[in-house]
Amino acid sequence: MKTVQMIKGKLLLFCLFLLSSNCLAAEGMPQFNAKSFNSQLFWLIITFTALYLIITYFILPRIRENIRLRKNKIANDLERAEKIKAEIEDMISESNTKLEEAKNQARKMIKDSLLRSNKEYDNQIDTIKKQIANMQIKAESNITKYKKSLEKDIEESAISLCAIILSKLNYKSSSTEQIKEKLSKFSMNNNV
Repeated sequence: MKTVQMIKGKLLLFCLFLLSSNCLAAEGMPQFNAKSFNSQLFWLIITFTALYLIITYFILPRIRENIRLRKNKIANDLERAEKIKAEIEDMISESNTKLEEAKNQARKMIKDSLLRSNKEYDNQIDTIKKQIANMQIKAESNITKYKKSLEKDIEESAISLCAIILSKLNYKSSSTEQIKEKLSKFSMNNNV
């Protein structure tokens, strides 16, 4: 601030020196000729007034209009940005709710499919158990039939073997019916 005041003071002293002395005018510089100062001041005032009017009425209004348009554009852009931000937040919340719904549906579908598969598994296990029980019953009946047929075959072979042994021992009076009677009496006595 002091330096600006010092520069102004020195400039003012220099101008006063030039105005008070005719030293430079004599050497040929018409700007410093005291006789032409009035016309120079007149044209200076006209030039600066014209420059002031041009700046005030033509250049500054355009600059103000540009500044106003920029402020409006910035305000509109900020308003649009706020709207877009609100829309994006709505979209995010909407997508989050849809994502939660999808997760819940997936969990429900998985749970339902697990329940269905467990039911199907239990049904198949039950049918397999029934089939195994039926096969077991058939196998037991086949075994009892086979056992009876084996007992019959064993009895017949035992009778025929006894008949052969007795014939070799010269018991010719024993027939297969007599041997069957004796074997049945023997099995009844011994609970065989």
